[in-house]
Amino acid sequence: MLFDQLSYNKLQIVTDLSYCVVCNSLTTLSSEASISSVRSFRIDKGFANILQQEADRMGISVNAMMNSILKQYTEFTRFQSKLDMIVINRAIFKSVLQCIDENYAYDMGIDLGKELPHDTILFWKKHISLESVIEYVEKIICIYGKIGTYDEITESSNRIIVIRHRLGLKGSKFLLGFLKSLFKNMLNLDCDIQITDHSIKIQLQILGE
Repeated sequence: MLFDQLSYNKLQIVTDLSYCVVCNSLTTLSSEASISSVRSFRIDKGFANILQQEADRMGISVNAMMNSILKQYTEFTRFQSKLDMIVINRAIFKSVLQCIDENYAYDMGIDLGKELPHDTILFWKKHISLESVIEYVEKIICIYGKIGTYDEITESSNRIIVIRHRLGLKGSKFLLGFLKSLFKNMLNLDCDIQITDHSIKIQLQILGE
């Protein structure tokens, strides 16, 4: 019961050069429920100071921050090089879009959405399903790909996904083509997709519920 009385998010000094971080709520990915386990490891003192400063700035515990970092690694970063993905500045991608017309942006999205998501999802999740495709949109495209912010609600028999972005109308046209192609080729779904200059709204009909 001693652990119940300790604060796991505190950095404990091991030596003058290293710290020990203890995390107590790592989620097991294979289970829907969150299963906690205790893990301790040493990190460089400079890293520990940065983690504490960032946690204070964000108003969260170091434990919560470490769980967020480890979650990103387990869900995305460890696959990044294998999926042949790179990180670029948003302004660079937006500048590329500005060099093409809206129809070409849409057609490019259609073309890239045919096979690229299939290979990525199959390698990442090992199977193709509605849930794995939606998780691809939420995590690979939005959360870790930083294309936009993701939100989802369920209304009656419809599942509604909204993505907000800062890529302009041509970005919306590209995403329109990409997502239409994604859902059609992966799931044979002709979903309703609406766009504005800064958002994408995807409406999926829920069957069998």
